[in-house]
Amino acid sequence: MNDNALYLTQRLVDTCLREDLFGLVSQSQFNTELPATLSLSPYPSEQVWAIFVHADCTLYLPVTPSYYMQRWGYGSSNGTGGNGWLIEKNGQVELQQHYSDWIKLLKACAHDSSHSLLDGYLQELECAEKHKVLCDSAFNQHSESLMQPISQLEHWSHKLLRADQIASYLDHPYYPTARAKFGLNDEDLAQYAPEFAQSFALRWLAIDKSLVTLTSSQPQCWPTMEQVGLPADFAQSHELFPAHPLTLQSLKSLPDGIIEAPSPYLDVTPTLSVRTVVVNQAPQIHIKVPLIMRSLGTKNIRLIKPSTLYDGHWFERLLTHLEQTDQDLQGTLFHCNEKHGGHVGDDKTFAYIVREYPISHSQDKALVPVAALASPMPDGRLFLEHLADQYYEQDTLAWFKDYVDLLSKVHLTLWIRYGIALESNQQNAIIAFDEQGKMTLAMKDNDAARIWPERFGAFEQYSPIKCDQLLDQRIKVDDELALGQMFTTITLQLDIAAIVEAIAKRGVATSAELYKTVAASLSQQLDQLSRQGHDITLAKEMLLDSPNLYAKYLLSSGSLLSKEASGASDINKFYGLSAPNFLLLTSEEAQHAYLESVKQSIS
Repeated sequence: MNDNALYLTQRLVDTCLREDLFGLVSQSQFNTELPATLSLSPYPSEQVWAIFVHADCTLYLPVTPSYYMQRWGYGSSNGTGGNGWLIEKNGQVELQQHYSDWIKLLKACAHDSSHSLLDGYLQELECAEKHKVLCDSAFNQHSESLMQPISQLEHWSHKLLRADQIASYLDHPYYPTARAKFGLNDEDLAQYAPEFAQSFALRWLAIDKSLVTLTSSQPQCWPTMEQVGLPADFAQSHELFPAHPLTLQSLKSLPDGIIEAPSPYLDVTPTLSVRTVVVNQAPQIHIKVPLIMRSLGTKNIRLIKPSTLYDGHWFERLLTHLEQTDQDLQGTLFHCNEKHGGHVGDDKTFAYIVREYPISHSQDKALVPVAALASPMPDGRLFLEHLADQYYEQDTLAWFKDYVDLLSKVHLTLWIRYGIALESNQQNAIIAFDEQGKMTLAMKDNDAARIWPERFGAFEQYSPIKCDQLLDQRIKVDDELALGQMFTTITLQLDIAAIVEAIAKRGVATSAELYKTVAASLSQQLDQLSRQGHDITLAKEMLLDSPNLYAKYLLSSGSLLSKEASGASDINKFYGLSAPNFLLLTSEEAQHAYLESVKQSIS
């Protein structure tokens, strides 16, 4: 089995254990001995086995204790990854190692309603394996340009695009098949994916004005009818919508009132999200268009829900207002202008959003998505180490402390003072470095946040920005717990803990030392908010006292289980209280003691 298949199998099995899929952890017995009739030579004698009994078979899975995101991971007690598992069925024993075998096991455990999803996920695994080969090749081809210090690039927009490209070579920390851009073939990947950094021309649709809603006037870079090959007088009756070439190719026909323009126009370059593109001649303008592609879940088709145009702009106005009026937030963040977009009713296929980066805040800065920070560079170091060299006088730990302090200050203030939690995932969370090394947050795409009206109401009565203006009612939550879950699974785990583990793996510092920095930063910020009269009870309990943290179960709800099986009303907000609280393990002795306690718990 090749290395990429091993890599994907490791990630898949680990995620299934993290999400306790089909009770693989909660319903297993753990033992350091196999039945006398079984043996598996690659594993040491003290190996721990998760023994999972199903009606059709018995699984013997080698596992090792973990403090990061889950108590048990797939692998050997000698520190190597998994080298296979045993399946005992009808008196016969088989050693299995490949993700396809694991999917067969899951199908045997799953309800019939999830079988087609598991079949689809096998295709996603195969796609991820294939795409990883192609993207690794692109990384090698671009290695010389990737090594050019980002601070030496002439324009801020070039720095942002380069950082997006660097980010594209690293997989999502917790979703096994993040490498798969499901729906793109080899040629599509080379032409439209950020790993390859190729420009292309947008296609355009002329849509009858009676069908169209525009939220504001179009930007100056918009083409005329003649420039896309249509008669000039079409401007009297139609509006031009940008369309991704792949989306147009996938549509068998267009509805009445929508015409495909003959000529492409406007050269663009893909960003990390693939469906958002930069206008080459006006790089402060990014255009988000629907793309018939699935990523981070087979249910996650990259179309555009029209309500997100309005909700995203609502959060832009709110966060900009808070930065201007809240003394603690002033100078910590700025938000992209997202007032312009267009849609055709509630149709998710014919919509777009324009995102404009404010040049006054962006020029003379390097804008870097969090997704890029832990990307390995051609020299073997992490990109964040390169950034520390260029902006922090080679002091990676000083950079890390300032980074954590910035995230803590902004996101805890929003949660505790205003009842707001942002879905600031690694792609949307952007760190802006100025030439002196100071960091601020560049914000965008905040259409899936959470607001607790009970707390937000104290601010709302003095603000023109009201909760009742939001369209997606899922944004408003009934209690504070939802805020804590989003902060934990996005800001803490994705944006901080994943970076901690990457730095520790590189040997720059121990994870215990880094988590000590994180815990101190969170504690200091919470104490300050408490002194200001805010209620930090739940936040302190969830983050600093509880032995377990919430984890997002995206694989279960987003790919492997039907809604009937998972019970998830929102596939992106499906959680389990199952991750060990690494913030309580701020010394190597504490980590070691915890791992030993997990192992001892089986006896």
